[in-house]
Amino acid sequence: MTNVQLLLSIGIPSFMVLFAMLVSNTRADRLEKRMDSIDVKLVKLDDKLEALRASTRRDALEIMRNMTSLHERVAVVEARQK
Repeated sequence: MTNVQLLLSIGIPSFMVLFAMLVSNTRADRLEKRMDSIDVKLVKLDDKLEALRASTRRDALEIMRNMTSLHERVAVVEARQK
């Protein structure tokens, strides 16, 4: 085996391993950026859902107040009819 053959038999696989590591690292970085982007979107979605929950609670309380007021008025009318 000549020196050139030995160099090629060691150099080519070593180069391919290094190249594969570089490609893998690049893909991992890209995946990490996408995950960060998704995380930001989920935080925004969570904020919107929390605002919706608060709005729904306010609406439910307002409906209950109105129903109580109407119930009291109906009770007064019923009491007058007796």
